[in-house]
Amino acid sequence: MKLATFLTTCAVAAALPGGGARAAPGDEVEVTAGVVTGLSCAMTAREKGNLAVLNACPPAEAGKGMVVFDVAEKRIYRLSPKKVFLYQLESAYGGGSIDFTGKEVKVDPRTDVALVDVEEFSVSPKPKAGAFKGCL
Repeated sequence: MKLATFLTTCAVAAALPGGGARAAPGDEVEVTAGVVTGLSCAMTAREKGNLAVLNACPPAEAGKGMVVFDVAEKRIYRLSPKKVFLYQLESAYGGGSIDFTGKEVKVDPRTDVALVDVEEFSVSPKPKAGAFKGCL
């Protein structure tokens, strides 16, 4: 690779939200332990690097649309409702996770959020709150 091409590629990647490579329709996607959260919380985590907002996202944000944040790649994905249903995402919202593979269908150029047609997935629901088992 020529130096000029390499530097241009690095400059473009650094200018993108999260510093990663821009998504392209048709790309294969594989996410392990993606965090299910609201879009505004995912955008904040990607821009500011504050991952604590992902699990602390208010439930009202879920009503505006849920997304999956890939912590390793700092990428945000919307999942097509063809295979993953809303109730499955809700079970992981605020503390659970999802593993999935699929293909990017389209990418919002303003936010760099990709819509993914999921082929296979596994949801780990948010842990239930523990009951007090002590004796007073």
